[in-house]
Amino acid sequence: MGIIVLVEPQAGHTPDLDGKSWVVGGLRAVHAAASDPEAPGDPAGRTLCGQDTAAMEKHSYHPTAPGEHWYPANLTPWLCHDCDAALRR
Repeated sequence: MGIIVLVEPQAGHTPDLDGKSWVVGGLRAVHAAASDPEAPGDPAGRTLCGQDTAAMEKHSYHPTAPGEHWYPANLTPWLCHDCDAALRR
């Protein structure tokens, strides 16, 4: 199963992933979703914690070495602990 990192913006805020403006107040959480089996570059319809992925933005992060976190280290404060726990099971 491929994992896709998703950014959940604060209500009413559109993240600017290129400018990283969501890090300064527009970021609610960082989630993980399985890749869609029919379109592997896209997330499935639900995150691993069960939230709808439609309003979330795909993050470009991918681990580059074995043992690295599934999420970017600089986004640790916004980590969805339910998604993290689902990945550890």
